Amino acid sequence: MRLLDTLFDRSVTGLSRSMDLTWKRNQALSANIANAETPQYRAIDVSFGNELERAFQSQEGASITGQTHAGHIDITGKTDNSKLVKDLSGSTKPDGNNVDIDLQMGRLAQNSGDYANAARLIRRQIGLLRTAIRESR
Repeated sequence: MRLLDTLFDRSVTGLSRSMDLTWKRNQALSANIANAETPQYRAIDVSFGNELERAFQSQEGASITGQTHAGHIDITGKTDNSKLVKDLSGSTKPDGNNVDIDLQMGRLAQNSGDYANAARLIRRQIGLLRTAIRESR
């Protein structure tokens, strides 16, 4: 049973953090699209890979502050330490703006799919846990 707890806690917590980061990235991409014509606006993005890796590493040595168990989600709201970084992928226009609307729309669509996949995997994990509980009776 302890193995099941460990596997469930880590996977769901990691997927939950992934969903948080994709949500924050969605906000950044939406801001880029909204400012596509704003002079001197520089596109932003979330350093997704580094932040997700940090989230999984923090599970190893999580403190008790705000949590009753290291694998539980911190409900204090202090876990959102993801960083916004400048996205220099688009070419800079004469007005100083570097937002490529097509690139940002593509990233937004990909990001939406990533969020939906993480939600689907969490539902699947919960379904497996329900099945295990029903079968143990």
